[in-house]
Amino acid sequence: MDNLRVIITLLIVSGIALLSVFQMQIRGYEKIGRMEEWVLYVDEPSACPAMLELIYSDEVNLYYLTCEMSNSYMVKSGFEERGLIYALDEGLITIEELDELIEIYIETK
Repeated sequence: MDNLRVIITLLIVSGIALLSVFQMQIRGYEKIGRMEEWVLYVDEPSACPAMLELIYSDEVNLYYLTCEMSNSYMVKSGFEERGLIYALDEGLITIEELDELIEIYIETK
């Protein structure tokens, strides 16, 4: 009976580990790339509004997504998830790292 408990416990732990590894894909997000300790995921909408969306600004430039879809992006490190704009504002990722992974329109102020 004790062996059965051990086996069932191992199966449950293995299942939880697999779900944690593939949770973003299960939720419909596609992995784009890694930025230091954070991974960028996107849940692509079926249609992309043809509007620029301001996501970040510094003293020199304004940075826009070419599509209004910042809510579709998620950055994740371990079990911690943050929205794209929050991650940029809090310095979790840099605009330069992001620019290497997705298309960003840059406008000088």
